[in-house]
Amino acid sequence: MAKKAFSWFVLFVGIVVGIIFWGGFNTFMEYTNSYEFCISCHEMNIVKEEYQQSVHAHNPSGVPAVCSDCHVPKPWTEKLARKIMASKELYHKVIGTIDTPEKFEAHRLELAQNVWRSMEATDSRECRNCHTKDTMVVEKQSAKAQKMHKRLLSGEATCINCHKGIAHKLPDMEKIYTDMEKRYQAKAYAAQLGDKAVVILNEVEMVTAAGSEESLATLYGGTPLRVIKQEGDWVQVASEGWDREEGSQIYIDFNRAVILAKMSFDGMEKVEKLETKLEPEYELNWNRIKLTGWVPRTALGTSDEEFWNYVTGLYDLDCNLCHKTFPRDKWIMFDWRNNLKEMLRFTKLSPEQLQLVTNWVLRGARDDAEGD
Repeated sequence: MAKKAFSWFVLFVGIVVGIIFWGGFNTFMEYTNSYEFCISCHEMNIVKEEYQQSVHAHNPSGVPAVCSDCHVPKPWTEKLARKIMASKELYHKVIGTIDTPEKFEAHRLELAQNVWRSMEATDSRECRNCHTKDTMVVEKQSAKAQKMHKRLLSGEATCINCHKGIAHKLPDMEKIYTDMEKRYQAKAYAAQLGDKAVVILNEVEMVTAAGSEESLATLYGGTPLRVIKQEGDWVQVASEGWDREEGSQIYIDFNRAVILAKMSFDGMEKVEKLETKLEPEYELNWNRIKLTGWVPRTALGTSDEEFWNYVTGLYDLDCNLCHKTFPRDKWIMFDWRNNLKEMLRFTKLSPEQLQLVTNWVLRGARDDAEGD
């Protein structure tokens, strides 16, 4: 009898201890969700100041959203998983990864992208805790907001695709793009040329001889070239493409009006014709041609694949700051040109970088409106 009573006593004590432990654990975990806890590290002073200036901190209705409302899931299992993942931040606290404003700025893009990816993966779950389609009065929104939210409500996009930089400022994208270009240029200049295919980094003149000012053509960024030989800071290259009715423009392919270069009168006279095809609809002759000339060594990028990886990086970073990026075959070239023109006022890309992105997009655009 005494043994049975002892067993019941041990069970009772275990239950009490378990309740106390569970209560203490859950209470502490909820405390780590408090605003006071989140801003207790001096590393958070930068984001604290940004948050205090945002609509999530101060708004007409007086209903704020604190750090955990946006960054911590409400379901208990997901919340625990998030807390476990966040434990790695203790390591970076110890080694001082972002313990100065300068270090924080150096990592701002990486930190932001981690959050963006996480929110996209959960369909902006934390945003939808407050902003639901059932409580959204679409009729009171601007025409643009209504148009964008149709994509949101249809599942084509999610909140974070468009709403970045709401509670914290965006990274200094202009500096990031400049650094990306410098790194690529340095890599391209260090590469061994030999006899291989390369591309033009930015717009440059192809001339008749090394150091000459006599232009054969203006080559645009992304124009593929074959290296022939190098003399000092100059490289002799050959460019192949298509012209239409022996005109001045070199296109990327037969009957595809993506321009690689524009030839001077001298260039048109020195071009080598390789073959001719008839475009049947308008009965136009297209000629595959080859033009050989000289360009500065600094104007050359690396291989076609590496170059377009660099340009794709620009496209993904810049366009994805405001909305979900679109595949190149979503629209025809005419529509892409119009859409890109509308986006000019939002981009942080330099004119040269924007031209590279435009060239990349147009290369993959549909030829016609089929499938719209």
